[in-house]
Amino acid sequence: MRLICTLILCISPLVWAKKPTAAPLPSPLTPAVFSHQQALLLSESSPFYRLGVPVTVYQFSQRADLGDLRVFNAAGELVPYALETNAAPQQNQLSQTALRFFPYGSKSSTEQRDVSIQISSNGQLNAQSHTVSKQQELSYIVDASQIKGQLESLILSWQEANYQGQIRLAASDDLQQWRALGSTEIIQLDYQGQTLSQPKVELGGIRAKYLRISSDSPLTLKEVRLQSSIAQSAPAKRAWLAPVTAQRQQAGEYQFDLGVHAPIDRLELTLPQLNTVVQASLASRATPAEPWQSEQSTTLYRLQSKSSEAHSPALSISPNNHRYWRLSVNQSSGGLGQGLPQLKAGWIPQQIAFVARGQAPFVLAFGNARVSSAALNTADLIIGNVAASATAGALLTKTAAPAPALASSPSSARSYGLWAALVLAVGVLGAMAWKLIRPAQE
Repeated sequence: MRLICTLILCISPLVWAKKPTAAPLPSPLTPAVFSHQQALLLSESSPFYRLGVPVTVYQFSQRADLGDLRVFNAAGELVPYALETNAAPQQNQLSQTALRFFPYGSKSSTEQRDVSIQISSNGQLNAQSHTVSKQQELSYIVDASQIKGQLESLILSWQEANYQGQIRLAASDDLQQWRALGSTEIIQLDYQGQTLSQPKVELGGIRAKYLRISSDSPLTLKEVRLQSSIAQSAPAKRAWLAPVTAQRQQAGEYQFDLGVHAPIDRLELTLPQLNTVVQASLASRATPAEPWQSEQSTTLYRLQSKSSEAHSPALSISPNNHRYWRLSVNQSSGGLGQGLPQLKAGWIPQQIAFVARGQAPFVLAFGNARVSSAALNTADLIIGNVAASATAGALLTKTAAPAPALASSPSSARSYGLWAALVLAVGVLGAMAWKLIRPAQE
């Protein structure tokens, strides 16, 4: 009986100590339960507004599905909202066509007679004639007048071996007025039976009848192929994260913490040293505890030409919201050398649509893992109207994420109960041992 009573006394503190319970969230929710708030700026008067999800939401939201996102009006009241994914533009035609092109200018230097006038020591003027060489810019006019859709990219083929150079692009509809499209690097290098080639020039879905390709270095085009498309909707604007510098883990392995869980579909890697070519592979994971998932293997390069640098193009991947990335580099050719690579991530932001009920200013609130999604379907939210544009303003608060509040503080009571039970158990065992030893001594 004494033993049973003793066990009851030892266990009772554990029974009395209650498990911690989180305080319930207020109903309806208030902005105070979220760690971050961001102002929403409205462009015009409208019952509905739409904006792309800001980068800050992908940084500080505590749910991968952005379920802890809410919109509040000036009175702190929740307003209905929808969260939609930007689908890629639907294309009903995608084709590649060989285009006609015409040389314009000369790829060799020209000689011209020039006259210089000098004053002799006796004050007379002496005219001297001499030959000067002037390098003319090499250009090609490409005829895209028969293309009905958007111009997506050019794929060039040229005669020169081991060519690396920068070309400039311009577009026109009448061969008189030209608008600059920028410049890019093309490259084709052959070495020991291997080829490094980048003949593709992105045009970004423009519309134009004629294109002009200019180069300062000799370039003899053999073929110009155009990839064009007819899209039903304009492509969405891609957001880019500032470059993140890697942390070296071991030889040939570099890890990146992007700090966001956005739907990333583009990756740009910048190598630390010039004139580097390596074979590499990329892997990603959502949390440090998860195993790495292989994403893509590719050739990375950074090469210096006479006037510019050539970089490996951006990698296209299937969208995922993983925060952690790993670059593994083949060390057989020397790896990356000194320095650390940088990773730049891009994605097409999701869209937020909301009803402007109540008074402005409206705020976007996010950052609470205990809040689940309450987003509506866009079709149910925006009825018979076109949503006006809104933009994200300043980040109003940036505090630590709210910890789940406890309804009581039983953790200390539980700790004291465990210690009391331990001390009591030791005392009981000591008393029992004394009673057993005492008769033997007598």
